[in-house]
Amino acid sequence: MKRLLLTVLFAFVTLWALPAHAASSYEESLKQLAEGVIADAVKAKRNRVAVLDFTDSKGAVTPIGQFLAEELSTQILVAGELKVADHTVVDSTLKKFHVTQLEPAQANGVKQAAKALQADVFLTGSYSDSPDGFRVTVKLFSPSTLQSLGATRSAIPKTGLLAELIKEANKPPVVKVDISAKPAPPPGLGLHSNEQYQMVVIALHRRDNQIIADLTIENKSSRDVKVLCLLQDTMLEDDHGARWKLEAENNREGLCMHGIELSPRRKGRAVLTFSAPTDATGNQFIFRYHETAPRRDALFSIEGLKVESAGTPPAATDAIPAPSTPSN
Repeated sequence: MKRLLLTVLFAFVTLWALPAHAASSYEESLKQLAEGVIADAVKAKRNRVAVLDFTDSKGAVTPIGQFLAEELSTQILVAGELKVADHTVVDSTLKKFHVTQLEPAQANGVKQAAKALQADVFLTGSYSDSPDGFRVTVKLFSPSTLQSLGATRSAIPKTGLLAELIKEANKPPVVKVDISAKPAPPPGLGLHSNEQYQMVVIALHRRDNQIIADLTIENKSSRDVKVLCLLQDTMLEDDHGARWKLEAENNREGLCMHGIELSPRRKGRAVLTFSAPTDATGNQFIFRYHETAPRRDALFSIEGLKVESAGTPPAATDAIPAPSTPSN
């Protein structure tokens, strides 16, 4: 029992001490990096440093690189052996003199920026990711010659505020959804869709005792499709229960006589002419469709159709293939 209690106590103390050790390791790594910078600067007889934003392995300035630069600036300042230019002032001054790189092509701008900052040495840094933390390399440069005055490397563990920053950087972007935006209305007056094709009633036109239905049909499948209906059982039913039927003499071509053949992802057009029964006065219709191909003896209805136009209806011709339209 005594041995068990000692084991539990040891495990508790170990777990309690882990965050403190991790934090200590992080601070210690930064301190070592700062000491290396200070040693190189003192050796080169420099006493005021301007720290630039660190870059990642691709040379890009990132929030993590900016954070590491700020942290190192603080460590150098705390050590008290060097003066450190304000990091935000360094950034704005470099922009003022159009300095993007410490290179000979920008030597004049570098000298002007150093004079404005009263800095006799610039510090640059880069980092690369590794399983145990960030591998950080910092270099000191002379503003007058742009020659390196020393370099220091260290591994910075991903703990503390750095860990929080990494977590924040890895969050997926927030996609704002405009809840006030209304969905697009469905095409035409009504539609029917199945796994092979989609049929849309584009418009109904009234002409004397007839209603002409203008339809589009799109092949949704990856194979050729023939769409065909049964003439006698394909009809319009109005809001008074009267049935407007297809008569052979008005529908000798097209959908219910020869059908429409469509290649994959292609769209075609069809026109059906329905004749009114005696004294029919309806203005709202149900389209009742009896399919014989591609599905044998299938029935469906499209409801709520209204006559929208009394103008000249389209010619009753075979379907006209339209440009390919991707299916949803």
